[in-house]
Amino acid sequence: MKVKSSVIRDVRESLAKIFDKAGIREVDANVLAELLIRDRDMDVQEIAENLGYSLSGVTGSLHRLMRLHLIVRKKEGKRYLYRSESNVLSVFLRLLEDIYNHDLPRVMRLVKEKVGDLKGEEERIVRELDKKLEKAAEYLGTLIELLEDYSEVV
Repeated sequence: MKVKSSVIRDVRESLAKIFDKAGIREVDANVLAELLIRDRDMDVQEIAENLGYSLSGVTGSLHRLMRLHLIVRKKEGKRYLYRSESNVLSVFLRLLEDIYNHDLPRVMRLVKEKVGDLKGEEERIVRELDKKLEKAAEYLGTLIELLEDYSEVV
C-alpha cells in the first residue's frame, strides 16, 4: 500500500505544480489535484488527512475552488462532500477561460487607457504591446474553442 500512496502523492504533487504555475495557490492546487486523482466524493476530514493539512486550511481552499467553479459540494446528512466536477483538461480549459475573460482584458484596458498619456519611445512601446496583446487574445480565444471542441469528444 505504501507504493500506491507514494505514487499517488508524487502524481498529486506534480499535478499541483502545474496548477500552481497557472496561478492557483499551493494549498488549493494540492486539494484540487487530490480531488481529481481520487475522482469521488470526499469530506474535509479525509482531504485534510490525505494532504496533512489543517481542517481550516482545507475548508478555505475548498471555498476558493468552488468560487472558481473547479469543484462542487453536496450535503449528505450533516456533512458536506466535495468532488471535482472536471477532468484535468477541463480544469486547464477553465483556467484559460478565466485568463481570457478577465485577466487579459484587464491588462488590455490598462494599456489602452495609458497609451494616450505617453509620448515618443514609450508610446511606441505601449502601442506595440497593445498589438501583441490583441494577437494573444485572438490566439487564446482560438485555443479555447479548439479545447472545448476536443473536450466534448473525449
